[in-house]
Amino acid sequence: MPDITVTTPGAPCWLELTTSDPARSQEFYSALFGWNAETGDAVLYGGYVSFSSQHRRIAGAMKKQDDAPYPDTWSVYLLTTDAEATAVAIAEAGGMNMFEAMNVPEMGVMGFATDPAGATVGYWQPGQHTGFQAEREHGAPVWCELLATDFDREVEFYEKAFDWTLSPMDAGDEFRYMVFEKDGQQFCGIYDAAQMLAGEPGGWAVYFGAADVDVTVAKAVELGATIKDEPMDTPYGRVASVIDPTGAVLRVMSI
Repeated sequence: MPDITVTTPGAPCWLELTTSDPARSQEFYSALFGWNAETGDAVLYGGYVSFSSQHRRIAGAMKKQDDAPYPDTWSVYLLTTDAEATAVAIAEAGGMNMFEAMNVPEMGVMGFATDPAGATVGYWQPGQHTGFQAEREHGAPVWCELLATDFDREVEFYEKAFDWTLSPMDAGDEFRYMVFEKDGQQFCGIYDAAQMLAGEPGGWAVYFGAADVDVTVAKAVELGATIKDEPMDTPYGRVASVIDPTGAVLRVMSI
């Protein structure tokens, strides 16, 4: 498959694992998906880990602060052509920037924010680093969706902050789902997960491709993961989720 470059502003362009044990995470994901892991310069990039597959960027990983009050997790960065303008739009839309847009030497400009319901989301203005270079393959990103606890408010936020055009997915009155699409291509979604989460915090969910979901889940368990959601068929493919060895939720979807 040829390399891809995300060019649509507002679309997911990078995925990042915050882990309490980078070495263990590298071992697990390299064995599970065949990823290669490269650790960046400790001074310039804080020892940031870049995962790749067949020389194509897939995702990154960084060490979680020891006193961080949240579990290990996967995060999503949305593409922007102007990080500073996105930071302003986030604040105007009711979100909160966690820090000022920060230059990453030669790579690009990054920011991180919380939406009005408290879900975190990153944004990335590319320099030399243009984001992930593969998708919809085994071990590559397939889909990202926000598990929203305040659906209407969060829909409004992403429309304003990232200039999304959202279309409803017709799946019945009890299942509210909106899809960000542009020029006939779907990029990510927002799911009204308030009832499913039952008071638990919402956030972004990342799905990686699996040539065989059941085989991938079984291998993940052999490598130290535990099953969160058993493999099941959906109208959009077979899906499952596990808790990786350091506590992050890993979701897989058939390709």
